[in-house]
Amino acid sequence: MDVLVVCSGNICRSPYAEGYLRHHLAARPGRGASVGVRSAGTLGIVGSPPSPETVALAREAGFDLSAHRSRALEFDLVDEADAILVMEHAHREEIEARYPEDADKVHLLSEFHPEATGLARPPDIFDPIGLPLSEYRRCFRLVSESLERFVRERLRSLG
Repeated sequence: MDVLVVCSGNICRSPYAEGYLRHHLAARPGRGASVGVRSAGTLGIVGSPPSPETVALAREAGFDLSAHRSRALEFDLVDEADAILVMEHAHREEIEARYPEDADKVHLLSEFHPEATGLARPPDIFDPIGLPLSEYRRCFRLVSESLERFVRERLRSLG
């Protein structure tokens, strides 16, 4: 299975989610090898490193994002993915407009957050760029909790 995580710039939320998901799967024997994880951004930013806050909080969580460089969302990434996890409704709408044949693969990541159960419209996972470190922590906690449930519900049959 291939998972693509999408945010706006691919310098904060989606790189953190990509690294967290890889790290989380690697801790579960057998799963890491069967799941490919990539990330991209809708803004088309290419080659930028993650924000310093993102790198620091990833390190605290046990994984390294220092080598990550931003990638633009492109057809091949979308087409090859089995599941596309987006941070905002706007990301979903953009992917569905640009790649309508892949619309059924797109999921708002917060749909998997335990507190989103039963909500008609789960909230966006906010962009912490420019906010205090405490907001990065809050954002990444939402990302992590959502990814853990995604793994339990969607990837349980792997490994």
